[in-house]
Amino acid sequence: MITVYEEQRNGAVANTIEHSHASLETCLEIIRRMDGFTRSLVTIRYEENMIMIGGGGHEFIVTVETDSAIHNLLGPLEEEDEFVEMTVGGQACEFPQKYMVSFAFIESALLQLFGEKTAEQNWEIINK
Repeated sequence: MITVYEEQRNGAVANTIEHSHASLETCLEIIRRMDGFTRSLVTIRYEENMIMIGGGGHEFIVTVETDSAIHNLLGPLEEEDEFVEMTVGGQACEFPQKYMVSFAFIESALLQLFGEKTAEQNWEIINK
């Protein structure tokens, strides 16, 4: 079962909308609505995984937490020294450019995580 938690901010106040029994299409529709300001965080629970997607517009970050590790999706640019400012969960943060991914990367990663497609995604794995 897939459950999606969509955060919507109004200034300092955050409201979370829960979408139970969601489909891949529902997940993608919610992620498309992310604007990087009032909608900058989506969390997806799938089996024992928590998939967190931050940002919006055309730049996102994706982190998957399991019982044993944290997986960060790596984008096409792996510039270790370059940082990008992005709003996630209402907080402006700087993230290494290597974590910046497009919507197409997210779609491919979700297909991989939901077992619907084998994808050639690169992940940074940090063991707990």
